[in-house]
Amino acid sequence: MTARVMLVDDQELVLHGIASLIATDSTIDIVGTFTSGQACLDELSLGTHPDVILLDVNMPELRGPEVCKRIQEICDKPVIFLTTFNDNTVYRQNYDLRVAGLLSKNISKEKLIESIHKVAKGETLHSDLTSLTPNFLTPREAAIARDLMRGLTTKEIAQTQSLSPGTVRNYLSNLFGKLDVRNRSEALVKLSERGFL
Repeated sequence: MTARVMLVDDQELVLHGIASLIATDSTIDIVGTFTSGQACLDELSLGTHPDVILLDVNMPELRGPEVCKRIQEICDKPVIFLTTFNDNTVYRQNYDLRVAGLLSKNISKEKLIESIHKVAKGETLHSDLTSLTPNFLTPREAAIARDLMRGLTTKEIAQTQSLSPGTVRNYLSNLFGKLDVRNRSEALVKLSERGFL
């Protein structure tokens, strides 16, 4: 059975990389690739309804969960979230939104194609949620995250880590990017949700 697949990821290299990878399989028919959630929704509204939609969780403007809600309003086709790291918030959204599964972008081609066919047949991939690696931070980022959880200031973290305040700010910026947050308060919430100590 051929599975008709739609791909949505704001990073073109990732988008086309995944598309090129799975397009080599004769059982996969890619019916659309989009770099924004809105473009995907526009196409669905025109009547293009794939069997499965692979959707990036973290996108600018319309984020994955919001796009997923709108997809369900338009055609209620199954969605597989793609993510780069483990996130308990995404887990909760996964169940709340009735998403068919959550997969790491590091997944093998064979596993991805197998997952697509399972979902196309009406199955879910909830058992695969635990396959995501929690080791998304470098050792230094993890150490700084722990200091952040302890309530240390940038200056105090610099002293603890034997770094300059500027270097600590750079690490914090990288950390915020990986957590998809804008400031310390949001970072603390995300780290707590992940059970990070």
